[in-house]
Amino acid sequence: MADYDAIVVGAGHNGLTAATVLAKNGLSVLCVEKNSWVGGMAATRELFDGFKHNVGAWALLVFRAEMIKRLELDKYGLELIHPRSSYCSFGEPEDVPLVAYTDTNEMMEHLAKDHGPDALEGLGNVYTYLLKYKEILDKEMFKAPSSIDTLIAEAPDKESREILLQIVYGSVMDVLRKFFPDPNKHRCIQGSLCAASIDGTHTGPFTPGNALSMAYHYTMGDAFDFRTPKGGIGALSQSIVNALEDHGGKVQLGAPVKRFLINNGKITGVELKSGERITAEVVLSSLDARATFLGLVGEDHLPSDFVHLVKDIDYRNGYIQVHMTLKEMPEFTGHLAFANESNIRWIMAYIPSPEYISRCWEQYRNGQVPDDPVSYCAFPSVMDPSLAPAGYYTCTIFSHYFPYNVPKGKLKELSHVMAERTIDKIAQFAPNFRSAIMDKVVLTQQYFESTYGVTAGDFASGLIHPSQMWNRRPVPGYSDYTTPIDNLFMCGSACHPGCGITCVPGYNGAQAVLKSWKK
Repeated sequence: MADYDAIVVGAGHNGLTAATVLAKNGLSVLCVEKNSWVGGMAATRELFDGFKHNVGAWALLVFRAEMIKRLELDKYGLELIHPRSSYCSFGEPEDVPLVAYTDTNEMMEHLAKDHGPDALEGLGNVYTYLLKYKEILDKEMFKAPSSIDTLIAEAPDKESREILLQIVYGSVMDVLRKFFPDPNKHRCIQGSLCAASIDGTHTGPFTPGNALSMAYHYTMGDAFDFRTPKGGIGALSQSIVNALEDHGGKVQLGAPVKRFLINNGKITGVELKSGERITAEVVLSSLDARATFLGLVGEDHLPSDFVHLVKDIDYRNGYIQVHMTLKEMPEFTGHLAFANESNIRWIMAYIPSPEYISRCWEQYRNGQVPDDPVSYCAFPSVMDPSLAPAGYYTCTIFSHYFPYNVPKGKLKELSHVMAERTIDKIAQFAPNFRSAIMDKVVLTQQYFESTYGVTAGDFASGLIHPSQMWNRRPVPGYSDYTTPIDNLFMCGSACHPGCGITCVPGYNGAQAVLKSWKK
């Protein structure tokens, strides 16, 4: 008799979601996690005494409130903070900043008054354009995905098919130029939309295929709304742990898996690095495909073609996170002085134009640290004072395009060079920023690879490219959460619908198990 009905590998939000769904349906469940904390790449850690930082993801920008109801997380301590604005994207003084107000009426008033009626019309038309994608995504959310090419072919009319083709296979600039034809006008709006297209991709704004990432980011969630759990992003995973344990499930921390136990093509459990063996009727992996199949299953147990498909998954995703403690809040000046009021400054993003991002991309793909990198600067404790001691603040800068293949001997030097450049950029508009910094740590994709076991540190668990989404995620032929190994299932962001904090892959992976369990 097996020790458990199900073992889930990885206590990130997806792994915990899968475990909770199975436990609620009466299965005995153990979730094993290599680290001594839960949350995976959406954890809240005390990097400095008394300060809590969101390490990895920092907001629920692609999350749907429906998952709170499905998991009943409101019963288990989850409390969300809803900011007045999700972010402020800005450029030079001649560029009007874009404030992403979460209230629709306030957003429309801001666009019409500060950017002009043509900006309101243009951005409204972009969102209407993306609704064509949302229509098919909503229908395919909680199931094994259909072929995206079939869905496009079956669209009701020629216009819909052309729109979907451009969203899935075109560049973000192909879309934006339809509604913002002048590259010198509304540059901050265009830059902000481009930022969504490069997130989780190995592309620049003009690269074909990245309009899909923009569409994903703007339609996957209820809205592109940077809600945050009170207590930090890790509070979401903790609430799921509470739900799991309430239904009889268990979490075992500090339990890295060495390998899967496989007999005659069927999984029977896991062996931990400690040597302990734990058996189960089914095993679910919330890790990415390469870590799962090449790391824990082993090529000898897999079909040759499948192994080649896994090896071809693109994980090139370079970035830095700079976590800091502050003794005072930065005061923005000049054309950004307004952001000091009403907590608008809680996220300030220097993204002046698509052309600016493209220059960073060119340097990045040539193996260089961008001279003037994109800088997304967040002050989470402004919205949630529990993250820092009274009178002090937390700050995190995220920046794309840190070289993904930097030699380890140059990692520390180059990551600190890029971090200083991002700090300089924010300090250009908030002069007291640098003097406010007390502590600082710089993390790159290599940190996330070593700490969380994520292939190449790719937070997308396989980039948001057309060849790696929908029925091709994680690889063609296995988008239904099953694997070539009997009773081994996938339940992480490597699966449909994709990355970010959604809990949907975990939920869907558990449903695939339950479907099989009933047979």
